[in-house]
Amino acid sequence: MKSHISKLSLFLVVFLLFGSKLHAQEKLPVESINQEWILFKEEKGLKFYIRKENIVSNSGNPEAEYAIVKLENTLNKQLTASYSLAVSYNMGCTGCGSSEYAKTLTIPAKSSLEGNLSDGNSPLVMLLINHKLKNGWIPLYITTENLVIK
Repeated sequence: MKSHISKLSLFLVVFLLFGSKLHAQEKLPVESINQEWILFKEEKGLKFYIRKENIVSNSGNPEAEYAIVKLENTLNKQLTASYSLAVSYNMGCTGCGSSEYAKTLTIPAKSSLEGNLSDGNSPLVMLLINHKLKNGWIPLYITTENLVIK
């Protein structure tokens, strides 16, 4: 009986540790994103990096905050990645379970693609906060959904 309880306890501990690691890879708290690239997700030779970029008005007031994504192909072959970025807010979600934010990008071997705000509607950029909106939604975490790498 004691052996059975020990095995069950060990299984639960391993399950919780493994499950939390998987969960942590899927959700990145927005407050942990800053102006430096941080590794967000890595799968099948493709690394997702993310950083935050702030837009400030001429008067110095914050206008908006964006998530900028960089995809790095670590393999010696071209990769095609299809995915959606989703931002969960205190009042809802943008991109969650929606094909509206789906992207398909081709990343050459041993190279990277990096989003920037000057592209306008870049597939590697997502609005996090619009400071011009009073009582705007507060972003909690960002995830990738429906990731397919070929």
